[in-house]
Amino acid sequence: MKNHGSWLRSLGRCVAAGAVLAGVLTVGLAPGRAGAQDQEGQGRYLIEASARLSKLIDAANKDGYKLNDNSFSIGGGWLKQGGDNWVPLYNLTLEKGKKYRLIAVGDGDARDVDLDIRDGGGKIIAADTGGARDAQIDFTPPETQKYEVRVRVFASEKDVPCLCLAIIMGQ
Repeated sequence: MKNHGSWLRSLGRCVAAGAVLAGVLTVGLAPGRAGAQDQEGQGRYLIEASARLSKLIDAANKDGYKLNDNSFSIGGGWLKQGGDNWVPLYNLTLEKGKKYRLIAVGDGDARDVDLDIRDGGGKIIAADTGGARDAQIDFTPPETQKYEVRVRVFASEKDVPCLCLAIIMGQ
């Protein structure tokens, strides 16, 4: 029964995380795709981004990273593509010497998603600005302080806005 209780607690945390994600995205989503895409509904973009993020979370778990109890973990938004469209997702305090993995993904139309971390002075101290559909930063803060995490969709299919999700995990 002890293992069964552990499984139920894990399931409860997953359900709670899903409810938080749904709330964040319900507040953060805005209409914006042109033409027929507006009529399809935006829920499918959440499904696409969530499926991509889920695979990267599982890979991070295998690398020893996990979602931390009772702390902020996920953010996202409906982002227009472009080189100058950095969107601040969250500010959070990270502990000196602790290992973190930050991951950002977009929906199926995202072609190049970027992620960066800025220190309290606004200096970029870590970034993934390669040409990949997903972005990942493994980061060990040099000091405990508040950091700003930003994301952008550098390129998307037909230049449409994309739903992006970003998550932070720790070891």
